[in-house]
Amino acid sequence: MISCSTPESLVNQRLIVKIKAWPRNSPFPIGQFVKVLGEEGKPSTERAMILHEFNVDTRPFSTNVLKCLPKEGANFQVPEEERPKRWDLRHLPVCSVDPPGCKDIDDALHCRTLPNGNLEVGVHIADVTHFVKAGSELDREAARRCTTVYLVGQRTDMLPKLLTETLCSLVCKVEKLAFSVLWEFDPKTMAILNIKYGKSIIYSQASLTYYQAQDMIDDAKDNSDMK
Repeated sequence: MISCSTPESLVNQRLIVKIKAWPRNSPFPIGQFVKVLGEEGKPSTERAMILHEFNVDTRPFSTNVLKCLPKEGANFQVPEEERPKRWDLRHLPVCSVDPPGCKDIDDALHCRTLPNGNLEVGVHIADVTHFVKAGSELDREAARRCTTVYLVGQRTDMLPKLLTETLCSLVCKVEKLAFSVLWEFDPKTMAILNIKYGKSIIYSQASLTYYQAQDMIDDAKDNSDMK
């Protein structure tokens, strides 16, 4: 039960209501009107309702969070002192496969034949930890948000777009920091012979869509390294 001076304005509206009390002799709780989300049935209203229901934080990132980002911004390059600490995998035929229009490319892969005849398969994950220091305000904010939330026509980021779409995104033709896993397979039995984990620097050769990757698989004449 809600008291309102203009109840007609709330007809067919999605509301946020705070329960104030529930008297023992009343079949209904007593609520306090907080906010109108919008007209029932409209996509924007239904999205707002879902975000509120699951406590998704849609606020802009605070100044303290943004201060944790590299001062170079989009001009960031792999520091020279970082190179000796990582595998240099820039020579490998790495590529990514994602939906069309994907901007936050967080993984890539490669496959090649080793000199001993075995197969090597590598999966490379964007190394976000290089930019998100443990215990920083950026780290705490990411922990609070927990994940990036995708709805139709809307995305609520766990991390600022400078990280997800630029610095960490494994776009092609740019040196990127990654965490890599390399498997060595027997080409006949496909038994795993060796596994290695390590931080790396990669240079993706192509950012493929699902359709482009499938076309390469289906094209018998395609002899590229990525295939």
